[in-house]
Amino acid sequence: MSEHTVVVTDHDFTDLSIEREGLDGVAEVVELTGDVGESAEDAHETLARADAVINLRYDLNAEAIDALTDCRVISRYGIGVDNIDVEAAGERGIPVTNVPDYCLEEVSVHALTLYLALARGLKPYDADVAAGGWDRDVATPIHRLSTQTVGVVGYGAIGRAVGERADALGTDVIASDPFLSEADVADDPATLVEFEELLERADFVTVHSPLVPETRGMFDADAFERMNEDAYFVNVARGPIVDGQALVDALDSGEIAGAGLDVFPEEPPAADDPLRDHPDVLTTPHVAWYSEEANDQRRRTVTDIVRTVLEGGEPWNVVND
Repeated sequence: MSEHTVVVTDHDFTDLSIEREGLDGVAEVVELTGDVGESAEDAHETLARADAVINLRYDLNAEAIDALTDCRVISRYGIGVDNIDVEAAGERGIPVTNVPDYCLEEVSVHALTLYLALARGLKPYDADVAAGGWDRDVATPIHRLSTQTVGVVGYGAIGRAVGERADALGTDVIASDPFLSEADVADDPATLVEFEELLERADFVTVHSPLVPETRGMFDADAFERMNEDAYFVNVARGPIVDGQALVDALDSGEIAGAGLDVFPEEPPAADDPLRDHPDVLTTPHVAWYSEEANDQRRRTVTDIVRTVLEGGEPWNVVND
């Protein structure tokens, strides 16, 4: 019998074979969702058994953290940790880890794919041809990429990956990040500017900021009003960074040309959410991170972190040092 118990709060995989194989001989892997039921009392009873927790979307709030009496580490299958009360975990001495690099290629490519599809008019052209048309003007005007400026909001690892790829396509790149100085981007293709300047200059604004109190709703009516009327907006970060009604208003009034959204404030979006089928919005179902390789990488990384901790080692990718 394994010495430890690892509780997987939730997942979206066919099975947990990677986790069980990686923790074989070290821990029993127990699934919270599906094995226990929906009540918080039952969930907390299972969490109390955990020597480690692996988490995806389950809300590990302060009450749930309080149930983790013997937990040594919480490891999340992803980058953002906004569904985990990191402060409460820190107060209990529980390190919280993430996987910050598993989908750099995927998210940066997806953001640029949305932009290129919008900038080249693929949605209206496809609809027009499907309806029997053959009309260039349904998506005009279209401009050369080499005349465009890409604005990256949040210039961390993913933001940098977007900047590098956009630069390779021949665009100018500017970036906004309150935690960086010009010296930090001296060797990067991007020029660091203030947020307001980025909005006013960019032909394409792409968001790669974490969801924290300071970024919640940062793209509001004022932000969209500052953007150019022929500019496109893409969000592959977190839905609540954007005021959804402000975005709808900006699209309907022509303040911006269009948007590409992989994330929504509520997921999936409600059937009557006007952004869901807006003619100037291209949507995908929170899949910017996805490839088979990225999926395997995040699973193996969290499993390796948990195994290391349970064997007496130190975790890495800790977000609450």
